[in-house]
Amino acid sequence: MLLRHQSHGGVFGSILTLVLCFPPPVLSAQAAIQFTKEPKSQDALHGRSAMLRCEVSDPADIHYSWFHDGRPLENDDRRFQEGSNLKFTAVDRQLDAGNFECVAQNTASGEVLRSTNASFNIKWLESGGVTLKDPASEAEIESSSPVTLRCHIDGHPRPTCQWFRDGVKLTEKSHMINNKERTLTFKSAAPDDNGVYYCCAKNAAGHVCSNSNFTLNIIDKSFPRTVVSPEDQVVLKNEEAVFHCQFTAVPPPTLEWYHDNELLVNKSRVILLSNGSVVITQVKPRNTGRYRCVGRGLRGSSVSLEAVLVIAEIEDMVPKASRVFTADTLQRVTCKPPRGRPQPEVWWERGGGRVPTEGRVHQDGLDLVFSPTEEGDSGVYTCVAQNKAGRRTQEVTFTVATAPVWVTRPQDSHFEEGKPGFLHCHAHANPEPEVTWLRNNIMITPEDSRFKLFSNGTLRINNVEVYDGLVYGCETRTVGGQLSGQARVVVLEKLKFTPTPQPVQCLELDKEVTVTCSATGRQNPTVRWIKAGGELPPHVEQKNGQLHFTKVTRSDAGNYTCIASNSLQGEIRAVVSFTVAVYIGFKVEPDNMTVYQGHTAVLHCQATGDPEPYIHWMVKDKTLDISRNRRFQKMPNGSLVITDVTADDTGKYTCMAGNSCNIKGHSAQLYVVGQTCPSESIRPGLAPYKMIQTIGLSVGAAVAYIIIVLGLMFYCKKRRNAKRLQKGQDGEEPEMECLNGGAVQQNGHTTAEIQEEVALTNMGTMATTEKRHSHVNNDKLHFPRANLQTITTLGKGEFGEVLLSKAKGVEDSEEETVVLVKSLQSRDEQLQMDFRREADMFAKLSHANVARLLGVCREAEPHYMILEYYDLGDLKQFLRISKSKDDKVKSQPISTKTKVSICAQVAHGMEHLSNHRFVHKDLAARNCLINSQRRIKVSALSLSKDVYNSEYFHYRQAWIPLRWLPSESVFEDDFSTKSDVWAFGVLMWEVFSHGEMPYAKLSDDEVLEGLQNGKLKLPVPDGCPSKIYKLMVRCWAPSLKERPSFTDVVHALGELPSDSKV
Repeated sequence: MLLRHQSHGGVFGSILTLVLCFPPPVLSAQAAIQFTKEPKSQDALHGRSAMLRCEVSDPADIHYSWFHDGRPLENDDRRFQEGSNLKFTAVDRQLDAGNFECVAQNTASGEVLRSTNASFNIKWLESGGVTLKDPASEAEIESSSPVTLRCHIDGHPRPTCQWFRDGVKLTEKSHMINNKERTLTFKSAAPDDNGVYYCCAKNAAGHVCSNSNFTLNIIDKSFPRTVVSPEDQVVLKNEEAVFHCQFTAVPPPTLEWYHDNELLVNKSRVILLSNGSVVITQVKPRNTGRYRCVGRGLRGSSVSLEAVLVIAEIEDMVPKASRVFTADTLQRVTCKPPRGRPQPEVWWERGGGRVPTEGRVHQDGLDLVFSPTEEGDSGVYTCVAQNKAGRRTQEVTFTVATAPVWVTRPQDSHFEEGKPGFLHCHAHANPEPEVTWLRNNIMITPEDSRFKLFSNGTLRINNVEVYDGLVYGCETRTVGGQLSGQARVVVLEKLKFTPTPQPVQCLELDKEVTVTCSATGRQNPTVRWIKAGGELPPHVEQKNGQLHFTKVTRSDAGNYTCIASNSLQGEIRAVVSFTVAVYIGFKVEPDNMTVYQGHTAVLHCQATGDPEPYIHWMVKDKTLDISRNRRFQKMPNGSLVITDVTADDTGKYTCMAGNSCNIKGHSAQLYVVGQTCPSESIRPGLAPYKMIQTIGLSVGAAVAYIIIVLGLMFYCKKRRNAKRLQKGQDGEEPEMECLNGGAVQQNGHTTAEIQEEVALTNMGTMATTEKRHSHVNNDKLHFPRANLQTITTLGKGEFGEVLLSKAKGVEDSEEETVVLVKSLQSRDEQLQMDFRREADMFAKLSHANVARLLGVCREAEPHYMILEYYDLGDLKQFLRISKSKDDKVKSQPISTKTKVSICAQVAHGMEHLSNHRFVHKDLAARNCLINSQRRIKVSALSLSKDVYNSEYFHYRQAWIPLRWLPSESVFEDDFSTKSDVWAFGVLMWEVFSHGEMPYAKLSDDEVLEGLQNGKLKLPVPDGCPSKIYKLMVRCWAPSLKERPSFTDVVHALGELPSDSKV
């Protein structure tokens, strides 16, 4: 009913005002507002969220409020009004118990509508502990008396309870369990019921277990109980050990001791005491082990207790160690304790005192910690380990490394040739710095006999040579840092002969002879000759060191002295004893001969000379030892008689005539043919005709075969040239040009600017098809010795000294040319033959990639061979310099195209050699020359006795380039073009590895073993194209047939693409 306010005055008006102050009465069903959603009683879980909803039909101008047990409800974080609803984030079984009422009021009309009361049926489950309910205390628990345990887990609705002992669920069949009271009762508790008891309960709110357990420990006095337990014992050998063990029970229990399951009884050193202890008076190793005491009572199971007896021991520690640290770093060093019994105690000491556990230097467990290191921390620290067996120590020397500081750095120096030279590289550091010396960026090793490395950093050049004038670098380093320095050495040449005149020389009677004596020094010396005991005869002239005999007479024999002098260095002398002799000539030369098998052959040879010549024979280029073969006999006049000849006797026979002045030889060929069949009746007069006919047919067949081979070669070459021409017409560049870019010279090589000293080496040669030596035309290649001016000595080779000289008029286009001169300073017959053979070879070769023979000097000793020279010297030095990081040496990296071009040029030169049936035998980068235009020439120079002695190996009384040879050349002395192909593969590897030593990590003996096993192979150089390396591997094929020819190599290199990514 809508109440209207009327103004009446008096008491009635006051009463009306009083009535309006009370909350409005609940409106009847005819009220204007009605609940569409009214809060209803519901189930809720303690701690979970819930919602009481309240909504009216017309929510406009409606204000909602909530009451809890008749009191207005205040919002908080747990319980608050959300719109018209009341939200509970976590229902609380105590705070949220009671009735909740929703009140809706129309703020416009003042109407109020109240909901019916709603409440929560809150379900909850709360954990509790297990306690003793009966008796009152644990002390009152006795065996065979009742005991009741209560589970204090509670909840709504009432939870069902389960009991557990030692994790095993107990059932109502075997135990008295009261679910209502949540109790567990033992009517007659016994020790068998002992254990840990806990309970778990569950209801609609969840499942929980007791938060504290109860341990039931019913003591039966008849059961043995431990009073004293034995403890592990660690004693010294022969020391006493005692184990104590006691049990209690009613009646008293029995006690027994066991040692490793053997019952102990009283013995001489084992005593069982009445109180249960056992004493071992002198412990021996056999007494160690596990001891067990066993107590047995009237009831219950026996009780067994164990202890171990060991003899104390401690192992030794590593006596000394050392560590190097850098300054201002955090370092932690662990002391590894020795094994011992008992476990040793470990600590660090310094100077007899323990290192503290705190501070910059402290001990952390087993670690010695430097936080951080300082220079003053250097010194000896001791790790101490100690136990009952003794004390062990380990001394550790710590060094805090400092960066080197110069004391004496390398200085540019001038050294005199032939004397020791010292370069110093002294630096101060802790520890003593390690010094490494470099010569032209190549490390000097202690094995190099030319140098002496001192521990203080000094380098001594034992005997300074001209070629030692290079840049030397030193690196001195410690863990703390490093220093590097460089010094350039300038060699002050000594006054010396170039070369030293031979002390004994021969003059040919009645001949015009010129003897040269040349010298060099810091100042150009004056050279003159004097004769012992008088003046020079009128027919003997001297000029610029040359002694010229217009016509040698007997009186010219004697001692002459060559004197070289200058104002700076004084003078030097060389005495030469001249012998006048008649040089050897052949009165009778051996002729080619054909004899029947089983007949006698006579090779005639007679020679004249003064002194009287001695004659010996060589068979197939080997000295004939007549004493070992009775079929061979040398006649007094020098002729050779061979009886009962065989087919094996066929070959070249050389008559060698020699005296103290010269050696001369002449060769003839002996052919042994088979006997005619006995059934054939051939008249003796026709035998020579038949033999001539046979020889003629053989020669004719051979000539025809050669013509066919030459025809095929000409045809193949013509086809190859036609293909190349076709490529040129198609717009492609020629093979060599396509390997190079930039400005192309006439020969297809780019220009570069690299200068470095010259180093040249040797190669041996052999001719396989010539029947006789083809000697150099002396008249054509003869060069006047007087036109040679020595610049310097480069080194020593197989034949003698190798000189760098100036030659006047040796080249038509140049007035003066720098050349290389090889001198023959040996009287060894084999070396003299090799020298002549080498000169013959170069006289026959003419190719852009092979060094030319420019001339020879044979009119006097020593004989000279004059060869072409290239300004950048040998290829190996050039490759090394190309990767140099020395600021004083301007180096330029080599492109892949240039490397391929270098290999291709060497291949062209070697193809020319192989086409002329020559074998190089020592092909390597050190034996090739290069100039500033990157032109390459295969050369024949030898500096194997000094500059490149490390690249040769002494094997079977010969020095061989082991790392460049295949197995057949090393073990079978078999040299061929295919062995040169192997060496060419190694040369390509040198080019692409910038002059590195092949198999640098292997010793010579290991390389030899690898060749024997066939497992030697060089790795792929950095940046080497795969096609190039595959060509190298083909060159190193074990089978000679599988290796390519040099023509194949030239084609393979010519077919590579023109870009650098080959």
